[in-house]
Amino acid sequence: MYADELMRMLEELRELGAGVQSIGELGRPHALKLIQSWGKSDQAASTVQNKISILRRFLTFIGKENAIPKGVELKKWLDSKGVDTPIARQNTPTVSKAWDENHIDLHLVLSQLRQECPITAIQLEMQAAFGLRMKESMMINPHAADCGHFLRVVHGTKGGLSRDVDFDEDGEVRAWQRDVLDRAKIHALRNRKGTLSIEGKRLDQSKSIFYYQCRKAGITQAKLGVTAHGLRHQYAARRYVQITGMSPPVAQDAPLLVTEDVRTADRVARETISRELGHFRADITHAYTGSLPMMERSRKKQIQEWVQRTEGSPDFCRALREAGIASAWLGGRFATGMPVEAAEKLRLFVQNTSLTPLRDQVRAELKQRLASACGRAVDLCEHFDLGSPDDAYELLLR
Repeated sequence: MYADELMRMLEELRELGAGVQSIGELGRPHALKLIQSWGKSDQAASTVQNKISILRRFLTFIGKENAIPKGVELKKWLDSKGVDTPIARQNTPTVSKAWDENHIDLHLVLSQLRQECPITAIQLEMQAAFGLRMKESMMINPHAADCGHFLRVVHGTKGGLSRDVDFDEDGEVRAWQRDVLDRAKIHALRNRKGTLSIEGKRLDQSKSIFYYQCRKAGITQAKLGVTAHGLRHQYAARRYVQITGMSPPVAQDAPLLVTEDVRTADRVARETISRELGHFRADITHAYTGSLPMMERSRKKQIQEWVQRTEGSPDFCRALREAGIASAWLGGRFATGMPVEAAEKLRLFVQNTSLTPLRDQVRAELKQRLASACGRAVDLCEHFDLGSPDDAYELLLR
């Protein structure tokens, strides 16, 4: 296993254009290249830590024990090189890892992958359809697992705990799941054990092929912005919507107002999804759907950052006062703490003391000054009614 992992690292270095003629040439620059690649591929912190440990062990063996720093020094070294890598566990995401949330068409990617490696394509589709782990999708026997109205997952599960995954309540999704399972059965006929693993290959070899084909198809954080594991996130998000009637906390259109009813629905969904994913602890689903408390904290933090960049800027407030503006409000996603695109204009509602439209020249100059003060183009909306605009956050103009 140790030797296999090292060989995979050498293969990855060749793909990165940093291949070595002999394994003894490995050093700090190669380690940095690999760690950077692992971070971009969105691998779990525990996986990255394990790989770093294996690489450090080998470098120590060939007399390069200081090639990879340890502990705090490792973090400092990576930071100094501009490498953002998960070397500490972060279990609750604030941005969705689901493919559809990242605008990736699963069926388009699979149609291209089938031409190159059909077995990897069907493994990925089983993961998407039933929320399987990668290992489970390789070890499953589709014929034996098909129990009519549910899929029984026995082999490759975490802790050896089997589970049943019901076919979806939605007719269209259920028909797709049935189609996926039937096609998986055809693939499994090529293996004497009746599984979706590759005939004649050990499990670790099958995993290497899977990851290689995914990288080749661009299914990485660096290229498409998603990984294979994101399909479990997508499954969890789909089930969350079905159970609660609302998007999960990590989604861009998550509920704006967290009421007691929202909290109750969230709790019920987590208990169900955790069983379907094979975790059996409701809080584990935070890693897939995000959490309501973190969502609220994250949104409050985002709002405060925009408040600081606007009402907290003397130049920003001065520009508004000198244009005769008496009241101003953040609007749209800036007022709710939702993620915003880099090129998205700052939504700002303004109202002057006379409740009349601004003159064109005043309006143009104001937009320019505000953009300069906050570092972002401004979408200026004039508000003429008494009271605040809907879904807006009022700024205090000092």
